[in-house]
Amino acid sequence: MIDNREEKEAKRLQAVQDLEILDTAPEADFDDIVRLAAMIFKVPISTVTILDAHRQWFKAAIGLDVRETPRDISFCTHAIEQADPLIVEDARKDKRFAKNPLVVDSPHLGFYAGVPLLNSEQLAIGTFCIMDRMPRVLTEAEIGILKILANQVMALLELRHERNWLKQLLAELDRIYKTLRESEQRWSFALEGAGDGVWDWKVGTDEVFFSKRWKAMLGYEESEFPNHYQSWRAIIHPEDIKQTLSHLQDHLDGNAESFQIEYRVRCKDDGWLWVLARGLVVERDNAGKPIRLVGTHTDISKRKEAEELIWRQANFDTLTGLPNRRMFFDRMSQEIKRATRTRQLFAVLFVDLDCFKEINDALGHQAGDDLLVDVSNRLANCIRKSDILARLGGDEFIIILSALENQSSVETIADKILKVMNEPFELEGRQAQITASIGIAIFPLHGLDGDSLISHADTAMYDAKDIGKNCWVMYEQKPTE
Repeated sequence: MIDNREEKEAKRLQAVQDLEILDTAPEADFDDIVRLAAMIFKVPISTVTILDAHRQWFKAAIGLDVRETPRDISFCTHAIEQADPLIVEDARKDKRFAKNPLVVDSPHLGFYAGVPLLNSEQLAIGTFCIMDRMPRVLTEAEIGILKILANQVMALLELRHERNWLKQLLAELDRIYKTLRESEQRWSFALEGAGDGVWDWKVGTDEVFFSKRWKAMLGYEESEFPNHYQSWRAIIHPEDIKQTLSHLQDHLDGNAESFQIEYRVRCKDDGWLWVLARGLVVERDNAGKPIRLVGTHTDISKRKEAEELIWRQANFDTLTGLPNRRMFFDRMSQEIKRATRTRQLFAVLFVDLDCFKEINDALGHQAGDDLLVDVSNRLANCIRKSDILARLGGDEFIIILSALENQSSVETIADKILKVMNEPFELEGRQAQITASIGIAIFPLHGLDGDSLISHADTAMYDAKDIGKNCWVMYEQKPTE
């Protein structure tokens, strides 16, 4: 067993060295992910940690003022010993870490969650971590988000290594091309084994060589897709073509070191595939004008799907699918700018369910969740597509009614909401009755910024509860003495 562990550790350390990541300069992509993790989980510390033989080195970190610490005191050393995330809910009560210097002294860790960064051979390069100074518990959904972020970090590490490899490959191709200038066999040993699609464009002409793999990624047989520049241009997504061609021209003009962009291309089945295209000018004429551009494209659809999931988790309520608090405040800011520019009214409706806790306690949390989903659907049916509905948390919902002609139209919608809330809900085979209390604030009459409008709508909502619930109240400015 000892020999096996030593052999595995040797392979792991070699994998770390192969990535050529240790002691490199900070990079925005990694820094953005640790910032995003800190925002999503509301923790002071997040790191991308690489485990060397005797140290843990931070490729990216927020909340720490050091770049590395000894490996023998690191939580991450424990995390890479298992496939699942290592969750330490209370480090002070965990026998493994209670006397750890990182717990006893600065940064006084009380909580740690780390996901191993596994390469294609399932070797742990390091970990993606979040840490807090206070104990805490993660839900299954939060652990899922942490895993997705870790997968993104590993994808970035591999993409970074692949990018460096591509530069070396293109340099080698340039040397090979000078020997085999017009040989149609030049790709058979150089690039087809790389796994990506390959293209070779004679700049200024319509002649482009697309490899067999390039065409297969789009669902084409080798003879089905013509080797023409215009054929490639025709399959770029209309929303992406302007930026793609602009990036291409920047590299041809010498304004960019390389051509690199993510864009969508149409497949044979009319579906869209996200690809990462990378290329370099490898031949110029005597005047320095580019005459040959070589590159690859990589299928990044799975990464795009993961990015979309992360974005939705950060901006939408997982239960109802409605915008969450973070997304709502962003929409509110946009609505204030629009209403200020157009000089129009809009209203904020703060909706709080009456006696929700009683139903939740009586029928159980699943019934409570089902009720919240039904409520969100009913609220959505009461407003226009141009309006905004969000869930702030618990049984609190908030609505923006945009571009109002007058105050009476707000009252009509509020009455409609009260009416649909009074209709029975079917929960767990039983009927349940619930009502709502609504507070209303109008821009710009009751506030010029989001915080004021929400605060005043919240005040009006509590006034509605005080006078008996199941009603709406318009905010009224209290006179000052």
